[in-house]
Amino acid sequence: MTQHILAQANILQNAIKAFIELLKDFSSTRKDNSEFKKTIRELNKLSDKDLLDIGLCRGDIYSVAKGNHEQIRRRF
Repeated sequence: MTQHILAQANILQNAIKAFIELLKDFSSTRKDNSEFKKTIRELNKLSDKDLLDIGLCRGDIYSVAKGNHEQIRRRF
């Protein structure tokens, strides 16, 4: 009987741990999406000249926000 109770407790404990990890992943994804949107908003506020000064064009904004810097062509 004791082993059965311990087994059930172990299953419940594992389920709780999995749920907590799921919540952490969800929170991390929300934070990443928020940062992505903020980066796009801020870069879109810049003029074309300002973007060119930092080596970007409007078409690069999405790649920069996603962190795909290797896809950006150098314009110098």
